[in-house]
Amino acid sequence: MRDLTLLERIYAVEKGEKNLDAYNPARLQRSLVRHLTAMLNTRRGSVPIAPDYGLADLTDFGSSFTEESIHDIGAELERVITLYEPRLSKVHVAYTPRQDLPLEAVFRLEGEALTADGTSPLRFETVLDAAGSVSIKEDDDSRGYA
Repeated sequence: MRDLTLLERIYAVEKGEKNLDAYNPARLQRSLVRHLTAMLNTRRGSVPIAPDYGLADLTDFGSSFTEESIHDIGAELERVITLYEPRLSKVHVAYTPRQDLPLEAVFRLEGEALTADGTSPLRFETVLDAAGSVSIKEDDDSRGYA
């Protein structure tokens, strides 16, 4: 049942879902995308019990992505994910510019998820738009699980 967050498990039990103890890689991936999207769209300082949860306000970076700011954003993404998503280990975030998205900063998020059979590599595309909003989707090259 490690593929769901605590609140997702409570909600699933309330809905009467069966087989919550069976490991489900697709469910884990959906859960990770939901949690990472929510976490990375939360502004640091807005969660009283965890003042460093979420990202700093990134709207100032939107119109002027520089090499230094890109590096800082990537490091911040990696720090927050490593600290607040325990289902992922060996987290690495790398900037991957895309010509078709000139006003957005695209990062590849790689890590390993604990599965019933050990660990499984994961890869997601993380896109930061000019307004400071973060979206996460499966990486086009890997379709999530390798």
